[in-house]
Amino acid sequence: MNKNNVFIKSFLQDISPRDDVFHETTNHYAVEWWYFEAIFNNNYSAVISFQRSFKNLIAFPTVEIYRFGELEVRAIKRYLFRDFQISKHLPLVKLYDNKIIELNQERFNDKGEWEYNISLKIEDHEINLTFIGTAKGWKFEWERMSWIVTLPKASVTGELVVHGNRMSVTGIGYHDHNWFSNLSTFVDIWGWYWGKITGKTLNVTWANIVKKSCKEELMAVVNQDNKGYFTINPENIHFKPDKFIRNYGRKMPTSYILQINDVVNNIPIHVDVKMIVKNIHRRYKRMLIAPYWRYHVEATGIISVDSYRETVNNTQIMEFFRLI
Repeated sequence: MNKNNVFIKSFLQDISPRDDVFHETTNHYAVEWWYFEAIFNNNYSAVISFQRSFKNLIAFPTVEIYRFGELEVRAIKRYLFRDFQISKHLPLVKLYDNKIIELNQERFNDKGEWEYNISLKIEDHEINLTFIGTAKGWKFEWERMSWIVTLPKASVTGELVVHGNRMSVTGIGYHDHNWFSNLSTFVDIWGWYWGKITGKTLNVTWANIVKKSCKEELMAVVNQDNKGYFTINPENIHFKPDKFIRNYGRKMPTSYILQINDVVNNIPIHVDVKMIVKNIHRRYKRMLIAPYWRYHVEATGIISVDSYRETVNNTQIMEFFRLI
């Protein structure tokens, strides 16, 4: 393990709504995106994202809807950035005065609860979802990169419209917000594996960052609903990709093991989960560099905090990105 791992405890901090707002920059090559994900009880899942890039000239919302892990809808529309109204003071994104991302500020002020309302229509596909956080958010800020995990876990309710067919949905969700201050970030970071493991009240957000010279840095944060989070020492994380196949000319793992054995503030933390890939969605198929894969995996195993232990046996979404 690299002893100079950047994901040390001092870098992880609590968050406020101002962390999840638009981060204006004069750098022409800065990239910023909001990401929402939900796995529903009816075998559907959805990823909704909003990205702005390239000199703040363009921005594009995207809706991707899966059924049994297979992509059913990918709807994306590009707009001029000036068509959006994005607050620099509270989490709010509007398109032509229609709210597409909004934090319920009144609920946050009254109860300290994070509720996001997401509403977006592209062609004959539409999402109207409410995310209510159940786990405490956190942020990681590095020299040229920021990662705000606003909702490590959330309950999700609402509606999907798929090919014009409307359905009510409930499930478990996640929301984060990322930005790179400039393209030089990729001098250091060449790619990553990233995902979540969700139990009844315990969940893990994890990443394996691939840096130059193929050095890897591991990070993991364990959340406990309505309580807080535990930052895991990277030296106590074991991550193993296995059972490789070829996908678009790339060697891709189809099985992963994540194990954690740590003691944080005198509390033992243990994770032992295996993730078996069920479906692979290669996004941006025409791109020869920076390929990106989204996996639906079946996760089985255990998460324990102190003497409390939960069994995991469910579907999760994870991703793999590699610059070259």
